[in-house]
Amino acid sequence: MRRTHEDRRTICRSAVGLLPLMAAVAMVAGAVPPVAAAQPTSRTQLTPAQAQGPSTIAVFRPSEGKWYFRGLGTVSYGLNGDIPEPRDYNGDGRIDLAVFRPSEGKWYIRGAVPISYGLNGDIPEPRDYNGDGRIDLAVFRPSEGKWYIRGAVPISYGLNGDIPEPRDYNNDGRIDLAVFRPSEGKWYIRGAVPISYGLKGDIPEPRDYNNDGRIDLAVFRPSEGKWYIRGAVPISYGLKGDIPIPRDYNGDRRIDLAVWRPSNGTWYLRGLATVQWGLPGDIPVSTPPQVAL
Repeated sequence: MRRTHEDRRTICRSAVGLLPLMAAVAMVAGAVPPVAAAQPTSRTQLTPAQAQGPSTIAVFRPSEGKWYFRGLGTVSYGLNGDIPEPRDYNGDGRIDLAVFRPSEGKWYIRGAVPISYGLNGDIPEPRDYNGDGRIDLAVFRPSEGKWYIRGAVPISYGLNGDIPEPRDYNNDGRIDLAVFRPSEGKWYIRGAVPISYGLKGDIPEPRDYNNDGRIDLAVFRPSEGKWYIRGAVPISYGLKGDIPIPRDYNGDRRIDLAVWRPSNGTWYLRGLATVQWGLPGDIPVSTPPQVAL
């Protein structure tokens, strides 16, 4: 089951090692003093028009443990060091605010009981892995090169330093385990032949860019400010230091190239708009409009 809000894939790379933002946060989370977060009890119901609209522009602010949704509101949920992972966890068709807390190895899903699943240093990758239409809690453990999917047997697939990118690559309706290996510039998709596409330092961003219903391998190259989409001409859009966050921002059901610039807290949406939303240190978390606030 492929989900258009895939992910937060909000990925930031350190100067050395090309680490996902989530992994980098996870590695230091234990050193961050906890800050109590409020637990709002009400949810804002969206209108049908809002539910059919484009992806939201939003950020999670670790320093405050708050989510800021442009045009929708602000919600306190989380602590400094948490990794935001909004998904539809209860199957009601609405996006639930959620975080993975590396310091505890726990998942906090708003409105649900916390669940222990994972260790400090794991990279959270929740998806519908068993095809039952519900999101499964899951982590990729770089230190072991293993995937831990709740309710399933651990699977060895990947190496330390790989960037997990699970998607439905063969279009069979099920999520395929996959990693991008920066050291080789290769994609390893379980059950398929490795594919060379990218360079060390690239940020993987696989999506259906040409709207043919299939996932396209793609990377954003910070050193050039270019997007490389397999089978297409490279596109210049962005600067070094930008965080790529491609989504459908205008509601036309096509993926728009976009970056969030941490230095000025600005979203750059190709062909659409430039929007200032966020502060340095925030994590961009664009979601579908069906978010339960």
